[in-house]
Amino acid sequence: MNAQQIFHEASEIFFVHYHNKPYTLFHAALFRRKAAAGQIPRYLQFAFIATAVRFSSQLQWKQRKQSTIDSYAQASWEMIMSSPDGLGDSSDVSVIQALALLAIIDATAGRRRAAWVKIGMAVRVSQDLRMMEEPAGTGSSEDVLLEREERRGLFWSLFLLDRFVCCSFRRPPAIKVKDCRLYLPVDRGLGEAEAPLMLGELLDETVRGRPGQVVGLSGLSVGFAALLGRTIDCMMNREERAIEPWKETSDYSSIRTSLEALKQMADSHSPDEPSDTDGTSHLVLSLTLYHLTHCILSHPFLLGVKRQMYQATPTAWIEAQIASCWSHALDLTTLVVDAKAAGYMLAPSFYSYCVLVAGTVHALLLHGEDRPASDRASKYLKTSFEYLSEISEMWQNSYIMSDALRFFTNRCVRYSGILLGPSSLFQTLTQTDISVLRCVLDYWAMMDPRNPISDLNSINIDCFADSPNKRGDADAPSSSLSPDDTTTVVGSESPSKNENQTVDPTVLVDFPLSISSPVNSDTGGQEFHKWDWDNELGSI
Repeated sequence: MNAQQIFHEASEIFFVHYHNKPYTLFHAALFRRKAAAGQIPRYLQFAFIATAVRFSSQLQWKQRKQSTIDSYAQASWEMIMSSPDGLGDSSDVSVIQALALLAIIDATAGRRRAAWVKIGMAVRVSQDLRMMEEPAGTGSSEDVLLEREERRGLFWSLFLLDRFVCCSFRRPPAIKVKDCRLYLPVDRGLGEAEAPLMLGELLDETVRGRPGQVVGLSGLSVGFAALLGRTIDCMMNREERAIEPWKETSDYSSIRTSLEALKQMADSHSPDEPSDTDGTSHLVLSLTLYHLTHCILSHPFLLGVKRQMYQATPTAWIEAQIASCWSHALDLTTLVVDAKAAGYMLAPSFYSYCVLVAGTVHALLLHGEDRPASDRASKYLKTSFEYLSEISEMWQNSYIMSDALRFFTNRCVRYSGILLGPSSLFQTLTQTDISVLRCVLDYWAMMDPRNPISDLNSINIDCFADSPNKRGDADAPSSSLSPDDTTTVVGSESPSKNENQTVDPTVLVDFPLSISSPVNSDTGGQEFHKWDWDNELGSI
């Protein structure tokens, strides 16, 4: 099989399993036309193949999937940096597309600084091409229209990626909402009296309700991502004392109001046909971001930090926020797990972070005095572990998150009483406690195999006797979870493995990609989790 055949099979995998779920980095018809004409740069082909390999379900990739991904990704990056066309002054967006794909690969493999650099480069090149503004000119040929549509999807995909990786302490996004003067996607043709919205207009309550204003599900997902970024800034990065959050004029209350307004819009945009997987993927993303933002907005730890800034916080308000947080955590876990079970591909590793955040809330409620609530939290926490274990076949950082959640769950015997009790108890948290509590809410930290929780785990600083301090322990956390709730990843490569041990892309022709589901085979007694992509997609 030659290189072009590999690229062709990678294209089939990519557009089935990754495209528009939710990143719309390409226009499918335009991409295929360019591919047929030989107009796809080699560095983009390699980044494309590196991404597609992750979604191949062939058993022969099991033991070498990450090294194969890294080989193609490294070759792509070297071509970009060495080729005069890579970072030249061309108006072509291929380098932005490649950088975005490579950034995702680096981030999920634990190479955070490399990912941060590539995301920054992709954003800067897009800004240099003024992709954050409506394009000038009046051309109406098919190619011009397709290129405009591709650029629109590409820029907003960069916005999503930028907001996702900035779910962290002290990590500001590169794209500002006020700089976005590009219309949001509408997902359909517009009528004579209809007009698209810009992001700032969608977030402005005086504008978004006007008759004739249209936004699609993909545009709404951008709006929810913007509100998530605003919430991260409010709850995780703003230390100054602001208007009391329980007051209607506060930023806290304003975010909640905007969330509910966009939620109503999302509910009215549900896809008409179950076969509309693209529309459903954006609806699932929108609802996931809605629940995640509420979880962060009302998380007991982050509320505890805020309570230290005010002399008196109404007890009834705090209780209402914690109840709201748990309600959204339950809905978030249910949504993500049910969407996967229904066959909707949850492609971004960001969903693992969403499950982690919800899982921390379940863990905190595990040791409360309400026994039925504790039992319910136990079931949802077990479901969270199972999801992270299954999705780790695709994303390395999922089992990092699983380890972190398990460690956190063990310590919640202590944390529950402090975070769910009177404000004065918050001061009893140690610096180690603060590090743990911050880490499990920090997506950027959870991309790092050597995160603070991993360091604590390695020296067994956890004070509970039955704490599992090694990945793959069969012991469950000290909670009501069942003993068989383990998170063992079979066939995955350790993130601490030497990153230079990669495979030369030239030898990969012996292992063609395939979108066919894996078949049963003799694995020497070792059972592999088989992610049956095609059957899942065919079940809807």
